[in-house]
Amino acid sequence: MTADNETQQAEETLVRLLARREHSARELKQKLKQRGFDHQTIEMVLTKAQENGWQSDRRFAQVWVRACIAKGDGVRKIMAHAPQKGLSSELIEDILQAEQPNWNHACYERLIKKFGETPPQDQKQRDKIVRHLMQRGYSFSEIKQALDRQANADAD
Repeated sequence: MTADNETQQAEETLVRLLARREHSARELKQKLKQRGFDHQTIEMVLTKAQENGWQSDRRFAQVWVRACIAKGDGVRKIMAHAPQKGLSSELIEDILQAEQPNWNHACYERLIKKFGETPPQDQKQRDKIVRHLMQRGYSFSEIKQALDRQANADAD
């Protein structure tokens, strides 16, 4: 295969991937590498995609962060998974600053969705709730506030 032909195939593959959903530069590099393209070709087509505005890590990060928030992930989980996507913590912090999610409300919504509106009946159940919400990326203060809100809603 000639270099021009390989470049064209890599570019077509990249465009096909981006047509399905946004991808980070790291994800695209991995996927093109898996398809057998060499490093130089990958860098060339990725640079062209970024220059033409087809690929943007910022745009990908915005979509990804909104999806994480929508599925009930907290800031800690988002920040922990960002490097796996090839995203810097500074970029994620910028996007979270722009989005300004209400983490206390998100934590409460996640609590209600998973465990219902009835407050925990014993310490074992409360510990299970706390563990679940911590694994979802919420801080202890957010969890405590959500549990208090749940208890107050039940008392009304």
